[in-house]
Amino acid sequence: MPEETAPVVPPVPPDGGGGAVTERPVLLPALLEARERRRREALAPLEEIAGPPPSRQHLTWVGDLQQGDGGKGAMTDRLTPFHQITARVQGGDNAGHTTVFQDAEGQTRVLKNHLLPSGLRHPRVLGVIANGVLVNAETLASEVRELGREMPALRNRLLVSDRAHLVLPLHREVDARQERERGASQAIGTTRRGIGPANVSKVNRIGVRVGDLRDPEYLRRRVEQNLRFFQLPPRQADRELAWLARHRDLVLSLAGDSVGFLNAAVDAGYSVVLEGAQGPMLDIEHGVYPYVTTSPTAFYSVSSGSGLDGSLVDNRVGVLKAYQTMVGNGPFVTEDLSTLGDRLRSAGEEFGTTTGRSRRCGWLDLVHARWAVALNRYSSIVVTKLDVLDGFDHVGICVGYTAPGGGHSDFVPDNAHLSRCAPVYCWLPGWRTSTRGVRDYADLPAEARNFLRCIEDYLGVEVAAAGVGPAQHDLALVPGSRLARLMTPAKEDEPGARAPVPPRRTPPP
Repeated sequence: MPEETAPVVPPVPPDGGGGAVTERPVLLPALLEARERRRREALAPLEEIAGPPPSRQHLTWVGDLQQGDGGKGAMTDRLTPFHQITARVQGGDNAGHTTVFQDAEGQTRVLKNHLLPSGLRHPRVLGVIANGVLVNAETLASEVRELGREMPALRNRLLVSDRAHLVLPLHREVDARQERERGASQAIGTTRRGIGPANVSKVNRIGVRVGDLRDPEYLRRRVEQNLRFFQLPPRQADRELAWLARHRDLVLSLAGDSVGFLNAAVDAGYSVVLEGAQGPMLDIEHGVYPYVTTSPTAFYSVSSGSGLDGSLVDNRVGVLKAYQTMVGNGPFVTEDLSTLGDRLRSAGEEFGTTTGRSRRCGWLDLVHARWAVALNRYSSIVVTKLDVLDGFDHVGICVGYTAPGGGHSDFVPDNAHLSRCAPVYCWLPGWRTSTRGVRDYADLPAEARNFLRCIEDYLGVEVAAAGVGPAQHDLALVPGSRLARLMTPAKEDEPGARAPVPPRRTPPP
């Protein structure tokens, strides 16, 4: 037989296109090897901080069932030790989260963060500010400086998405101007942090992203576009650029591809807790329009704001305050303007973390909460601030609405409709003993446990724990609940006992 000769590979494709032709069997392994090398490089800081992946992977979202202010930050902090990454995926510095804990000397410490994800005080955790977050560079710099004193090696454990949009001083100026122009009767009640106008810039495709700080000329053009769009003086550009320049080096030192990192970490088997901001009543798509924030606050924000596949999130933990509160304007069916509201506000210290404004208060609205359950499909509910109800002879829960024109109504996220609804209450016996600091669920008063069971029955979701104070250990877990199992570490996950595990899923070639 004549000897076979190697096939001749033309230097360019037959159709005249550019680039050399390479046999697929030769090219593919090289590409896969390069991709695997990039993946290892991306995960190297995480492995150095947290060690190898745990034997049990958890992807957990912490959301709210109300307007917000239910204690997501404290719950995220409690869950963080059972994850290796804590991430913020939406909102901006209009969300204030508070963590109370005891340090190594037994002293009570209080941390208040607006941009940094909660839980970063735990040293073996890496934090991510993902692409869906609106970043005020000044707030970020302040928190890195101030909270860095409480959080070991913070700058080495923080990644800020280079795709996240920046909130500029001009956005805050426009926010305040719009609120003034609406007048007291039409004002939304924003925090005036510039979130709405920054989202307008984002959707109008003139937003400034973290990665844009690398290109001064492009940055100037973007700032000038925003000034024209919002009808602000062109001479303001230099002031905006000077503000950005003050924070440029810090922000860029933390910047990177958060989407690639989070997906690589999840593929490798690491656990992630995703911290929500605000609540579903304020969601731009599903909330009580127009009294909403301009960011998504429901579960769908996880996918858009992080780049992760939302179907991988196996734990959706919803926080539900044992009574109802609200900041800003808009309908509030169970609002109490008499002594009850004052008592709840005082006992619950209901003043905004971000603004210091007094919160409107009233009895728990389960009609609203059931709507939130249908929207977000929580796997577990934590009833927070149960201790605020200590000492009441009777406790009210709203189980229905009387609708305009007679009959009954479910919760409908419509301003005009809710403004005409009245609450229908179910009255439960209160408890005269203190629940503050109770850690064993069985030690809660029988009346308090009955209150929690009523919530569970009405919502059709397990009430897995009760918050009975602000501190990290002020949580009474229901034995055997899904949340209790999540917060019980496997023996092999104890420090020093982890072993590498294979990736949970294989990315497509």
